[in-house]
Amino acid sequence: MTAIGDVQALQTLTVYTSDVNSVDFAGDCVLVTGSGDKRVRVWEWQPGTGYVEAYFSPLMGHKYGVTSVKVSPQSTMLATSSIDGTTLLWNLRTGTKIHTMVQVGGEAVRVCRFSPDSTLLATAGDNGQVCIWDLIHRNLIRCFQKHEGAVQSLSFSPDSSWLITSCTLGVLKLFSTAELIDTCTSSNQDIAELVSIDDAHDMGVVCCDFSTFQEVTCNEPYTKLYQLVSCGNDHDVKLWEVTVSQNKCEAQPSTATVQLCRVMEKHSSALTCVRFSSNGLYIASCGLDKTAVIWETSSGKVVTIISGHNRYIACCAFSRDGSLLATGSNDKSVIAWDLAGNLTIDSELSRNVGTKWFVNDPEKSTMHEHDLMRNVETYANEVRLIQRLEEHNGAVNSVAFHRNNLLASASGDKLVRIWSVETEEEDGEEVIKIQEKPFSPLDAHTYSVNYVEFSPCGSMLASCSLDGTTLVWNTETGEQAKSSFVNSGTGIRVSRWSPDGTKIATAGDDEKTMLWDVETMDQLQQLYSVFEGHADAISAIAFTHDSRYLVTACNEGTWRLFDTLDEKNGSEALMVCDASHDLGVQGCDFSPTPGSLMCTRDPDVNQQIYLLATCGNDSLVKLWHVIISNDSLPDSDSIRPNTGTRYKEKKSLTGHGGNVMCVRFSPVHGEVLGSVATDRTARIWSVFSGSCLYVLEDHDSLVTSCAFSEDTSLFATGALDKTILVWKVPQQLVSQSNLMDSLRNKKKRVADWKLYDTLKWLNDIELSRLSRKVLALGLTGRHLLSVSENELISRLEIEDDEEAMEILKKQLYWLKREECNVMENIDESEIPHEFLCPITHEIMKEPVQCSDGFTYERAAINEWFLCGKYTSPMTNEPLHDTSFTPNFALRNAILTLLHGEGPQ
Repeated sequence: MTAIGDVQALQTLTVYTSDVNSVDFAGDCVLVTGSGDKRVRVWEWQPGTGYVEAYFSPLMGHKYGVTSVKVSPQSTMLATSSIDGTTLLWNLRTGTKIHTMVQVGGEAVRVCRFSPDSTLLATAGDNGQVCIWDLIHRNLIRCFQKHEGAVQSLSFSPDSSWLITSCTLGVLKLFSTAELIDTCTSSNQDIAELVSIDDAHDMGVVCCDFSTFQEVTCNEPYTKLYQLVSCGNDHDVKLWEVTVSQNKCEAQPSTATVQLCRVMEKHSSALTCVRFSSNGLYIASCGLDKTAVIWETSSGKVVTIISGHNRYIACCAFSRDGSLLATGSNDKSVIAWDLAGNLTIDSELSRNVGTKWFVNDPEKSTMHEHDLMRNVETYANEVRLIQRLEEHNGAVNSVAFHRNNLLASASGDKLVRIWSVETEEEDGEEVIKIQEKPFSPLDAHTYSVNYVEFSPCGSMLASCSLDGTTLVWNTETGEQAKSSFVNSGTGIRVSRWSPDGTKIATAGDDEKTMLWDVETMDQLQQLYSVFEGHADAISAIAFTHDSRYLVTACNEGTWRLFDTLDEKNGSEALMVCDASHDLGVQGCDFSPTPGSLMCTRDPDVNQQIYLLATCGNDSLVKLWHVIISNDSLPDSDSIRPNTGTRYKEKKSLTGHGGNVMCVRFSPVHGEVLGSVATDRTARIWSVFSGSCLYVLEDHDSLVTSCAFSEDTSLFATGALDKTILVWKVPQQLVSQSNLMDSLRNKKKRVADWKLYDTLKWLNDIELSRLSRKVLALGLTGRHLLSVSENELISRLEIEDDEEAMEILKKQLYWLKREECNVMENIDESEIPHEFLCPITHEIMKEPVQCSDGFTYERAAINEWFLCGKYTSPMTNEPLHDTSFTPNFALRNAILTLLHGEGPQ
């Protein structure tokens, strides 16, 4: 951050035909402006010329004046809002429009803000409503109204945990972001502000902004401190301290206070905008008195007063490196100010000299919005039928994938078939070939085969039949791997593996579900391994991702949940849903992992929330929250639920025109849901929004079953027409799933680390040999920050391990410095080129290597994919794999440069 000295006007931009209402900076001092002339202009710096418009500027998309422009945290996207009631999302590197978000009610939008983790966009305006948008799915998550006046400003805290909103009646309100995006909170009335200040500014709050500064105290209660600045029509700038406290038991709600620290008086008229510098050391404010004032945050003293506009100043913004301040005015001009007083038009402002900020050169590409929209409609964004398998002589009752390379099916012809799935390249294109295994079909059942499922490791396949048996097959040889399980002699409709691979559950016409030990092939202890209570044949069963709980569903329309580990009371249902589907349940499935959207298990909280999908003869697919609150520790082998154990219907998905026969989550992330029905269609749904993404119509008869491959790239459906159809899912959907997982597992603050985060950190710094001891001690991030270095070494008993001590000391030192945003003053000329992210041109904190071989800042490549660009930022070639791996060696080198080796 440049120290502010003799501030000078560097350049004045006068191309506007109306007042300039909003300005913002991207990386490398790229400037974005929005005006009442409906135009958004993007400017890049060229030494010798100064600011010139990007080749795609101005951006024309709004019907009325632009009120707010905001660049995303990693500088790949741009959000613009307007009086026309819309907010447009743009790809800042190409100038193409990504999405249009229409404010609920259609009222004018006055402000838009990205969350610092790039996952959310908040918009607000004249009707007092605040809209929260999910940037991954580009859906409206929530719209709520807690202000009576127009909302002109809002801001996210630097960790994205809190949202502050303000209105023209002078009210400030603080909200929990987690609550705003929690789909459990079903109505706007359920949204509660943590703090509400009624007279923040006497004549209305015009603008507010969170600083990047935050302080954490690891004592109880666990407290975070933030700085907030606001301005209003009362001529004042106010600095606030926001304190949020939370007890160790996170089930208890957070408490917060917003305390006024300082009132800064210098302006002689109403203010229009206030902004923190990127490091939080300075504040800039501007107003109707035609001046901008820069303040020192720590003291509240005026650093300098800037004058240069002929009419009032409507907006201001610091550049990300702190070298510039931009002001936009009612005089139809923008002035870029040199804050140190040492720049000229010939100065080089870019860190990456010689590389282009904008990825498309107008001489090489004419990709404009209509081209982009046409591309969206091509086959690359459709689900395509790639193969029709017609080997069965009877109805196909069940299909299953193992990873991305095995497909199995069960049929009314008494046979089980297994196919290999291979990907080959032909003429530079990816071709998927599906061939039946030499030992297939598997012939041992005496009646129709109802269900097949691979074991989690893929070495075995279970099949069950109307003949009353469940067989386990070796998928390498096609031989029976185990002797058969035999139920009570009635038909078995479903057999499913526990995700840990140790058990198989079978159920069917006898209205009972039995639990079998895979290793011994014996039924588990009679006392708790038979689950009863249904009054009709059991049509579907499913395990939770942790193998702990089992749901059973029947043709009567009920489902029941059982605890498979409770030997004392396990045969008793934990909960019963009596009317889940009016005419009977046909299928059910649990969301696959704790990392999926609504399926969590926190080691510090005695509560688990699972997401269950069911389908039935009422033509509906339903999503349920299954919430289990336990009296004892989460990992106890004998848990009886307290009164907090409950279920709640979250969404009802409509669209099918017949009985829905099967429902399946996509593996790994659970981002999408597949369903099939007697209306001869299959549907793919967004779990997040509940919207139908695709309708697949190619079967000649009712569709019975469906399954996703592990990476969600393939979707198989089976039907009464004796065929299996294999569909290719668009790369965008697959990449979105990977992106969601990456963003959900974004970097946490150390103070928020749980035990498993500490264990992962140990593995990353090559100290996994300490894991057992850390596990025994239960060390969390708060312990790492608050317990002294010597005490940690003593507790871990590594006094005699010099190598481990040296690594731990250095990594702890870096960890604490990073947590507090402490950094040495570094000459930018000394920063090696490989330490800079090719996307942001800024020094990396979390370098990751992508499939194109280049290393990027994790947050930057995530945001790159958010734009819908699944190409290499460096080569512009398509990325067939959007996953990445941490580059720890580079990370350590960067931390050494930023913080040194630590105290010796």
